[in-house]
Amino acid sequence: MEGGFRYISKDYVISGSLIDLSDADRAWEALDKRVRTSVRKGERMGVKIRVFNGSIEELEALKSFTPNDDDIPEQWEDRHIAYVAIAEDTQERLGWILLAGVHGTTKLFMLCHASTPEGKRRQSPNLLLWHAIKIHSGKGHTHLDIGASYRPSLQDYFEGYRQEEYSMIMRPPELPIDLRITPFDTAAYGVASGSPESGRKKLEQLFGTDNFTIFPRAMYAIAAALREYVIEGRLNSESEVLITTSTETPYISGCVTRAIESVCKWSQMPSEKTAAVFLIHEFGWPHPDAAKWRAFCDERKIPLIEDCAYGWGSDGTGIWGDVKIYSATKMFPVQFGGFLVGMKIPFERMWHQHGSSDVGKENELLGQLDVQMESIEEIREKRRKLWMRYEKNLASVSKPYFALREGVMPFTYLAKMHNEDEMRRVSAFVKRFGVEVGNWYHHSALFLPCHQRMTERHVDYICGAILANFRENCGIPKE
Repeated sequence: MEGGFRYISKDYVISGSLIDLSDADRAWEALDKRVRTSVRKGERMGVKIRVFNGSIEELEALKSFTPNDDDIPEQWEDRHIAYVAIAEDTQERLGWILLAGVHGTTKLFMLCHASTPEGKRRQSPNLLLWHAIKIHSGKGHTHLDIGASYRPSLQDYFEGYRQEEYSMIMRPPELPIDLRITPFDTAAYGVASGSPESGRKKLEQLFGTDNFTIFPRAMYAIAAALREYVIEGRLNSESEVLITTSTETPYISGCVTRAIESVCKWSQMPSEKTAAVFLIHEFGWPHPDAAKWRAFCDERKIPLIEDCAYGWGSDGTGIWGDVKIYSATKMFPVQFGGFLVGMKIPFERMWHQHGSSDVGKENELLGQLDVQMESIEEIREKRRKLWMRYEKNLASVSKPYFALREGVMPFTYLAKMHNEDEMRRVSAFVKRFGVEVGNWYHHSALFLPCHQRMTERHVDYICGAILANFRENCGIPKE
C-alpha cells in the first residue's frame, strides 16, 4: 500500500500451534487428515529432504523464493537448523524449513518455511514440516512451535498441525488492560460500601477472635507489634529481629525491613541479641521450618511474629505466631488495610505511640469487606485454577519457581526465567500490555498476577505476551 498508512493488527489474543515431539507416531495421528494425505502424496512425487549445506550459494538460492527473506538471521548460529527439499529427477531446490531454539526453553521454533511453485505442487511444505517432526521426535526438545498468524490462510495451515495450543498477542493494544498483582481495581472502587459493623463481624469470624487491630497497611502493623514489645520491655532499640522466609534467600521485602528498622535491628542469623523471630510465608507457600522456629522462640521465651500477608488461606499458616500479620490488599479487592491478630491495641496508643489511627479509613475498609469479602476457600480455588493455567500455557518456555502443593493458596504466579537478563527483558515487554509484573532479583523469576478477580482469559493474555517475547528473542517473524 502506498503512502505508508497501513492497519496492522496483531494486538489481540490468538492461538498458536504446538507439536509434541515426544513420539512421532502420536504426532502423525494428531495431524489433520488433509496434512497426512498431502505428505503421502508428496512422498510419491520424487522429493528428497536433506540438511541445509550451509553454503552462501545455497542460502542465496533459498532466499530467492522466500517471500520475507528478512526472516532469515543475519548471523547463523548453532541453534539454527535447516532442511531443504530437492527434486530427485532435476535436483531443483523445491523448498526449505528453518528451525531455531532458544536457551532456557524446551521448544524448537519454526523460523522460516518457503517453497517454489513446483515445490508446492509436489507437496514440499508438508513434507518438510513432517520431516522436521520425525527427525526431532524423542530428542532434546519437547515441542515444535509452528506459530500463530493473523493471516487467516496461514493460521489455517498452522492449525492442521496443532496438537496443543497456546495464546499469543504480539503487540500492545491501543487500549490495554490495567491488571495489577493485587485484586483491587477501578471496578472494585466503584462498589458501594456496606456496614462497618458487619464487616468487623466477618473479620472476627474469619480470624476466630476479636483480638485484632486494624491498620492502614500491614507494614504499620509490623512496627506497632514491635513497639508494643518495647513497651512490655521484651526488646529495645539494640535488639535484633531474626527474619526467616520460606526460601531462606537474601531477598526480604523493603516493607518488612523498613518497618523493623523503625524500632530496632534485624538479621537473618540468630545471635545473643535475637529478641524476636519474624517468620514469613512467601507468596502463599508455608514456611517449611515453622515448627523449628516456634520451638526456638519457646526455648528462648521470645515472641514469634508470623507474617501471613501472603500466607493466609494456605494450610500450615496462621498457627505458629504469638501474633500474626495479614494484608487486606493482597487478599481482597480493597484499597488499603492490614491486620495485627493477637493484639488489640487501645485507641490512645494507636494515636500517640503508633501514629496509625485512621477511623475513617478503617470504616471504609470494613464497609468494603462487608460487601466484597468472599470465602477463603472460594478464593483459593479460583487462584489455584489460574496458577495451573499459567503452568500449562508457559510449560515449554518456563517452569514455576514453586510446585503447587495441595492446600496452598498462591498469591502470584512465579515464572522462572533462564537468567536475570531474560527476566528483565520479558518483564519490560509484558508491562507494555498493561500488566503489573514484578522481578524477583537473584532468582531470575517474574511475579505475575494470580487473584480471584481474574479469569483464564486474563492469564491467556499475559502468557500470550510472554510467548510473543520469546518468539521475538528467537528472531521469529510476527506474521
